[in-house]
Amino acid sequence: MTHSSSRHRTLLAIALPMILANISQPILGLVDTAVLGHLGAPEYLAGTAVGAFLLSQLYWLCGFLRQSMTGLSAQAKGAQTESGRLDDLARAMLIALVLGMSLIISHVGLISLILRITELPTLAAQSLDTYLSIRMLNAPIALFNLITIGYLVGQQYTRYVMWLQVGVNVLNIALNFAFVYGLSLGVAGVAYATVIAEWVMFILSLHMITRATPIAQRLSQKWWQLARFVRILKLNRDLFFRALMLQACLAFLIYQGARYGVTEAAVNAILMQFFILTALALDGIAYAIEAMIGEQEGARQKAKATHGLWRDIKVSLVWSNAFGLALMLIMALGYTSFVAILTNQESVRLAAEPYYFIMVLLPWLAHWCYCLDGIYIGLTRGDVMRNSMVISALVGFFGVFWLMQDVQNMALWFALLGLQALRGLTLGGHLYGNYRQQNKLKVSD
Repeated sequence: MTHSSSRHRTLLAIALPMILANISQPILGLVDTAVLGHLGAPEYLAGTAVGAFLLSQLYWLCGFLRQSMTGLSAQAKGAQTESGRLDDLARAMLIALVLGMSLIISHVGLISLILRITELPTLAAQSLDTYLSIRMLNAPIALFNLITIGYLVGQQYTRYVMWLQVGVNVLNIALNFAFVYGLSLGVAGVAYATVIAEWVMFILSLHMITRATPIAQRLSQKWWQLARFVRILKLNRDLFFRALMLQACLAFLIYQGARYGVTEAAVNAILMQFFILTALALDGIAYAIEAMIGEQEGARQKAKATHGLWRDIKVSLVWSNAFGLALMLIMALGYTSFVAILTNQESVRLAAEPYYFIMVLLPWLAHWCYCLDGIYIGLTRGDVMRNSMVISALVGFFGVFWLMQDVQNMALWFALLGLQALRGLTLGGHLYGNYRQQNKLKVSD
């Protein structure tokens, strides 16, 4: 009982710093918007906002690098293999370097394609071109940060990650003002501020990693062999495909909603903010679950004992439920006030009222997805997550939308509920099946 209580405290000690770190992220976006919104012409803000959104979606798709690294790092921690954890880190960094260099090589063509698709006015197009050209040349460092953060989370250094992310965001904000207003660099100043912040994050992350486990002493001579890359390549492939399916659902929600009219698009923008904030909070719990489950899985593979793994899975479910219900209560009590804060347009407020119960239910349904994703990332079972997402996207999202499309925009949000519900059911069903199977083996023994 005492040992179980310590695991509850461990989860909270890992999760709370990551929740705070995640919640600090939107503040940077607000400051970027405010700085660009005062440059004298709306085209500066419009072009840069489109570029920043597209780049964030691209890096979000590359989030599989962070997820796979967290699982592998946590398992190496549990198995107490120093060379194993740094071997996987080096392999992941090499994969990120290849991806980053591919973005650099293709960035001119990508920007041209984006400009043709968006058909922005001249000044807005120039702003987008300037912003993306600077940011995409730094793509390898941005991808390296996904990996180093994943590694540190897997090693349970989340308090350091929190201070690192908050500190770098503050630096980024300060550089925004210095470059835009002090040096009159305009859109380029915002981009350079982010690039410098990315470099600072990478250097400080690498410093923490090398201080904890000196690479010169710990890196195996076999880390570079092709056969050693197979596991991480398969894991990244599965997680990338999962992310692609999820992004397809969210993109469909945004663009299909825009087709229903300006009011519906405005409502969706507000509801999406609620969804993002919920996701950021639940992601903090998921990070802790990934680290704890990965640690226990590494220990299990070494010692062949499963009691610690299932104990931590139960602890994860308890706290994920607690946070999901807390977010559900906050939304139930504050939904109307939150909408009023985000818009003073009466037509938009009235149009948002029918979505109350969807937004109240969403945090509780979503927490199962984030919790179970965290468990399977810790287990490095990307194949299970991929299969769950395919079924959930095709049946839970697009299937529900097709059945309910007569109610138009409302159908999109019911589809999002269906996606979350089916993800929870498929992942939970797989986990329960494994639990039953292991109990049968214990009985037969």
